[in-house]
Amino acid sequence: MTLQQLRDFVASVEHGSLRRAAHAEGKSEASLSKSIKRLEISVGTELLRRGALGISLTEAGKVLLARAQLILSEGELAQLEVSPGGKGQRSVSFGASPLAGFLLAPAALREFRHRHSGVVVRCASGPYSRLVSELLTGKLDFIVCPMLDGVVDTSLDTQVISRHQSVIIARVDHPLRGATRLRDLSNCDWIVCGPLEHGDSSLASMFRNIGLPRPHVAMVCESFVDAVANVADSDLLALCPPAADAVGQGKVASIAVVDRQPIQDVLLMRRRDSILSGSAFALYSIFEKGASPRPPSSH
Repeated sequence: MTLQQLRDFVASVEHGSLRRAAHAEGKSEASLSKSIKRLEISVGTELLRRGALGISLTEAGKVLLARAQLILSEGELAQLEVSPGGKGQRSVSFGASPLAGFLLAPAALREFRHRHSGVVVRCASGPYSRLVSELLTGKLDFIVCPMLDGVVDTSLDTQVISRHQSVIIARVDHPLRGATRLRDLSNCDWIVCGPLEHGDSSLASMFRNIGLPRPHVAMVCESFVDAVANVADSDLLALCPPAADAVGQGKVASIAVVDRQPIQDVLLMRRRDSILSGSAFALYSIFEKGASPRPPSSH
């Protein structure tokens, strides 16, 4: 087993076919195929299945892929760290939605900085649509964002890494702050959080589940941080991530109704056709390792 064989194996998986991988790596398809065959011989088992629609991983291939990416990542880091002038010039660019940036990114970045102090991290923030666009155009290595309506671009490799139960927030002295049932809030004006084109499906379904029509939506905010700011200075209510109380700095509080609020999935996303640099893969793996996909228990 050689590093080049592992590079060829990972490239083939990332590109989905030997032909595309060979083109990207600047070599012939025959030489790439020969390299992978030698790798399979060295480990004593088939790693890839070739088919009319491309390649797929065997169970052994799935196991080796994770190890191979880690080996290549560490090899790249080692080379950069010992090369003259290399230290401090590496960078990682990722994007995080406000929710992910507030709840998930700090711990991941703290661990990454401890292990890779010479790498500059660039973190983009913004609405889902902007981050996905920058990911697809190659400006970002990966992103951490909520899943909206279960619709994800098929060119992206995605996995759920966190689930959060939404909360209803109001200003601290709202007259309905002590409400215990969702129906008590059906006549209020609401703020919807999310992309402008996303609509209010979560809010509508929450009321529909208890047999009530969708309440009146007075405002749509792409960021829940903006929603919190507007709730704090009005009688509006909003359905927000659980970080809203902290962001509100004592000006907003959750309304603890007994009816269940929606659960929001947060996804770790990367392009299927890309190969992450060693530094980017190291940070990606930290987010992946910290995944907690089981939903929170209902109250």
